[in-house]
Amino acid sequence: MYRPRKMGLRDLITVLVEEHATMREGLLRAKAASARGDFEAVGRELRSVDPVFRQHICDEESQVLGLLIRQLGKERAADEIRVFQQHRPIYALMQKISEFAALTPEELAARQEELSILFEEHTAAEQNRVFPKALALLGDA
Repeated sequence: MYRPRKMGLRDLITVLVEEHATMREGLLRAKAASARGDFEAVGRELRSVDPVFRQHICDEESQVLGLLIRQLGKERAADEIRVFQQHRPIYALMQKISEFAALTPEELAARQEELSILFEEHTAAEQNRVFPKALALLGDA
């Protein structure tokens, strides 16, 4: 069971941005392994980022999104809520890809491409819109 990390929002956002890089690297390694036909490595790489992703979601949703909803209300935080709703499809795609045994190489490549695009769009939205908005609510961002 994952619990929110106890740290200030500024420090947490720094960690979350670093984790985006960590997860991106793991996804790229999985994609490279797939291109080599090393499906065991695909699963291994995705399993390596799984706990990072789970903790990351826990912190973002409980602390960052929690702050935005408390300060702005659900209506004014609607964009951020939509961004965080992307966590579930990203995670579902990671799970599907890790079950690579049932996929053809073409299906695997297509799922990985879909995951890469969704992940990049999601992290850009967090870093460019959500995190700055959360920091601004602290008053001196």
